[in-house]
Amino acid sequence: MPTKKEDILQSSSSRLCAYLDEHQLRHTPERFTILSTVCKLQRFTIDELRASLNELAISRATVYNTLSLLEDAQLVRRLTKEYGVRAAQYELVRATDSVVQIICQRCGRVGIVKDPTIKRMLADKRWSNFEPDHFSLYVVGQCKVCRRRGNKKS
Repeated sequence: MPTKKEDILQSSSSRLCAYLDEHQLRHTPERFTILSTVCKLQRFTIDELRASLNELAISRATVYNTLSLLEDAQLVRRLTKEYGVRAAQYELVRATDSVVQIICQRCGRVGIVKDPTIKRMLADKRWSNFEPDHFSLYVVGQCKVCRRRGNKKS
């Protein structure tokens, strides 16, 4: 019986195949190796991804180009400084992702909040000429550690 991680990899691989076919791009082993690593890491920086691929002979350019392709295919999303993240972080996007993320604008820590109230509220919302599949909500502020550090300096 497949595990949840195997399901995530299978679903992501299928979505990548569909994207590559649609755009007449090659199905290279490097792309699928990088996708597999992304599925294991789930949230990562480029340095963390490259470190995980270290023993494989995948060039830096291939990693960057594949990340760009995965963004275009909506398999990963990039958290940028607009969300308070210092170094660019990437995260895996699942087909049915509906998450609330809290992001510290000082240190860049990202956390996931499971809030059934928000999910229910959005599910009950009537949308004119639109049917949502999933949502992402970013709440930007300061984590407890950074707030304490800020209070001690004052």
